[in-house]
Amino acid sequence: MRDMATLIIDDEAPFIEYIDGRVLPAVSPKRKHGLLTARFFQLLERLSGAPGQVSLEWRCYLPSDPEKPTTLVPDVAYVSLDRMKSLSDDEIEEPPFAPDVVVEIQSPSGRAGAIAQKIERYLRHGSILVLDVDPKKRTIAAHATDGVRKFEENDTFNHPAVPWLQFEIAPLFANLEIVR
Repeated sequence: MRDMATLIIDDEAPFIEYIDGRVLPAVSPKRKHGLLTARFFQLLERLSGAPGQVSLEWRCYLPSDPEKPTTLVPDVAYVSLDRMKSLSDDEIEEPPFAPDVVVEIQSPSGRAGAIAQKIERYLRHGSILVLDVDPKKRTIAAHATDGVRKFEENDTFNHPAVPWLQFEIAPLFANLEIVR
C-alpha cells in the first residue's frame, strides 16, 4: 500500500511527476513528441527479446522518503516479466521501481536539469538503459550505469546493456517535418 502523500499525488494531478516531493516542470508535448513516442513504442514492442511489456506513460514509484515521494511517468517504458512476477496486481499497474528500459523524448519547453534528474533516478532505481531522445538535434543519448553513448541520426543503435535493442535511427526521425 502506498503512503498518503503518494495517493494525494494521484488524485490531484495524475500526469505530474515528482522528485523528492518537488514537482518537475510540466511540459506540453507537441505533434513531434507524439509521433516519436508512438514510433519508440512500436520499436520496443517489435524488438523486445525477453518476455515483457511495453507501455506509454507507465507511472512508476521510486523508493524514497514517504513525505517526499518520487514518482515518474516515462514516455515509453519496457518492464521484463521476470521483474513483474513478484508484484501484486496494483504494483504491476504502478511498479515500485524504474522500468528496465525508459524512453524520454525531450519537449521544446523541457529543462535539461529536470531531464538529468530523471535519468539519474531511473538508473539508480533499476533501469538498465535510458534513452534521452532529442527531436530537434535528431540524436539519442543512451544512459546506462557505465556511462553515456551518443547516437546521431545516421547511426545504427546498439548497446551492450540491452543487446536485443538494435535499430537504424534515421527512420524514427523520418517525416517529422511537414513538406510544404
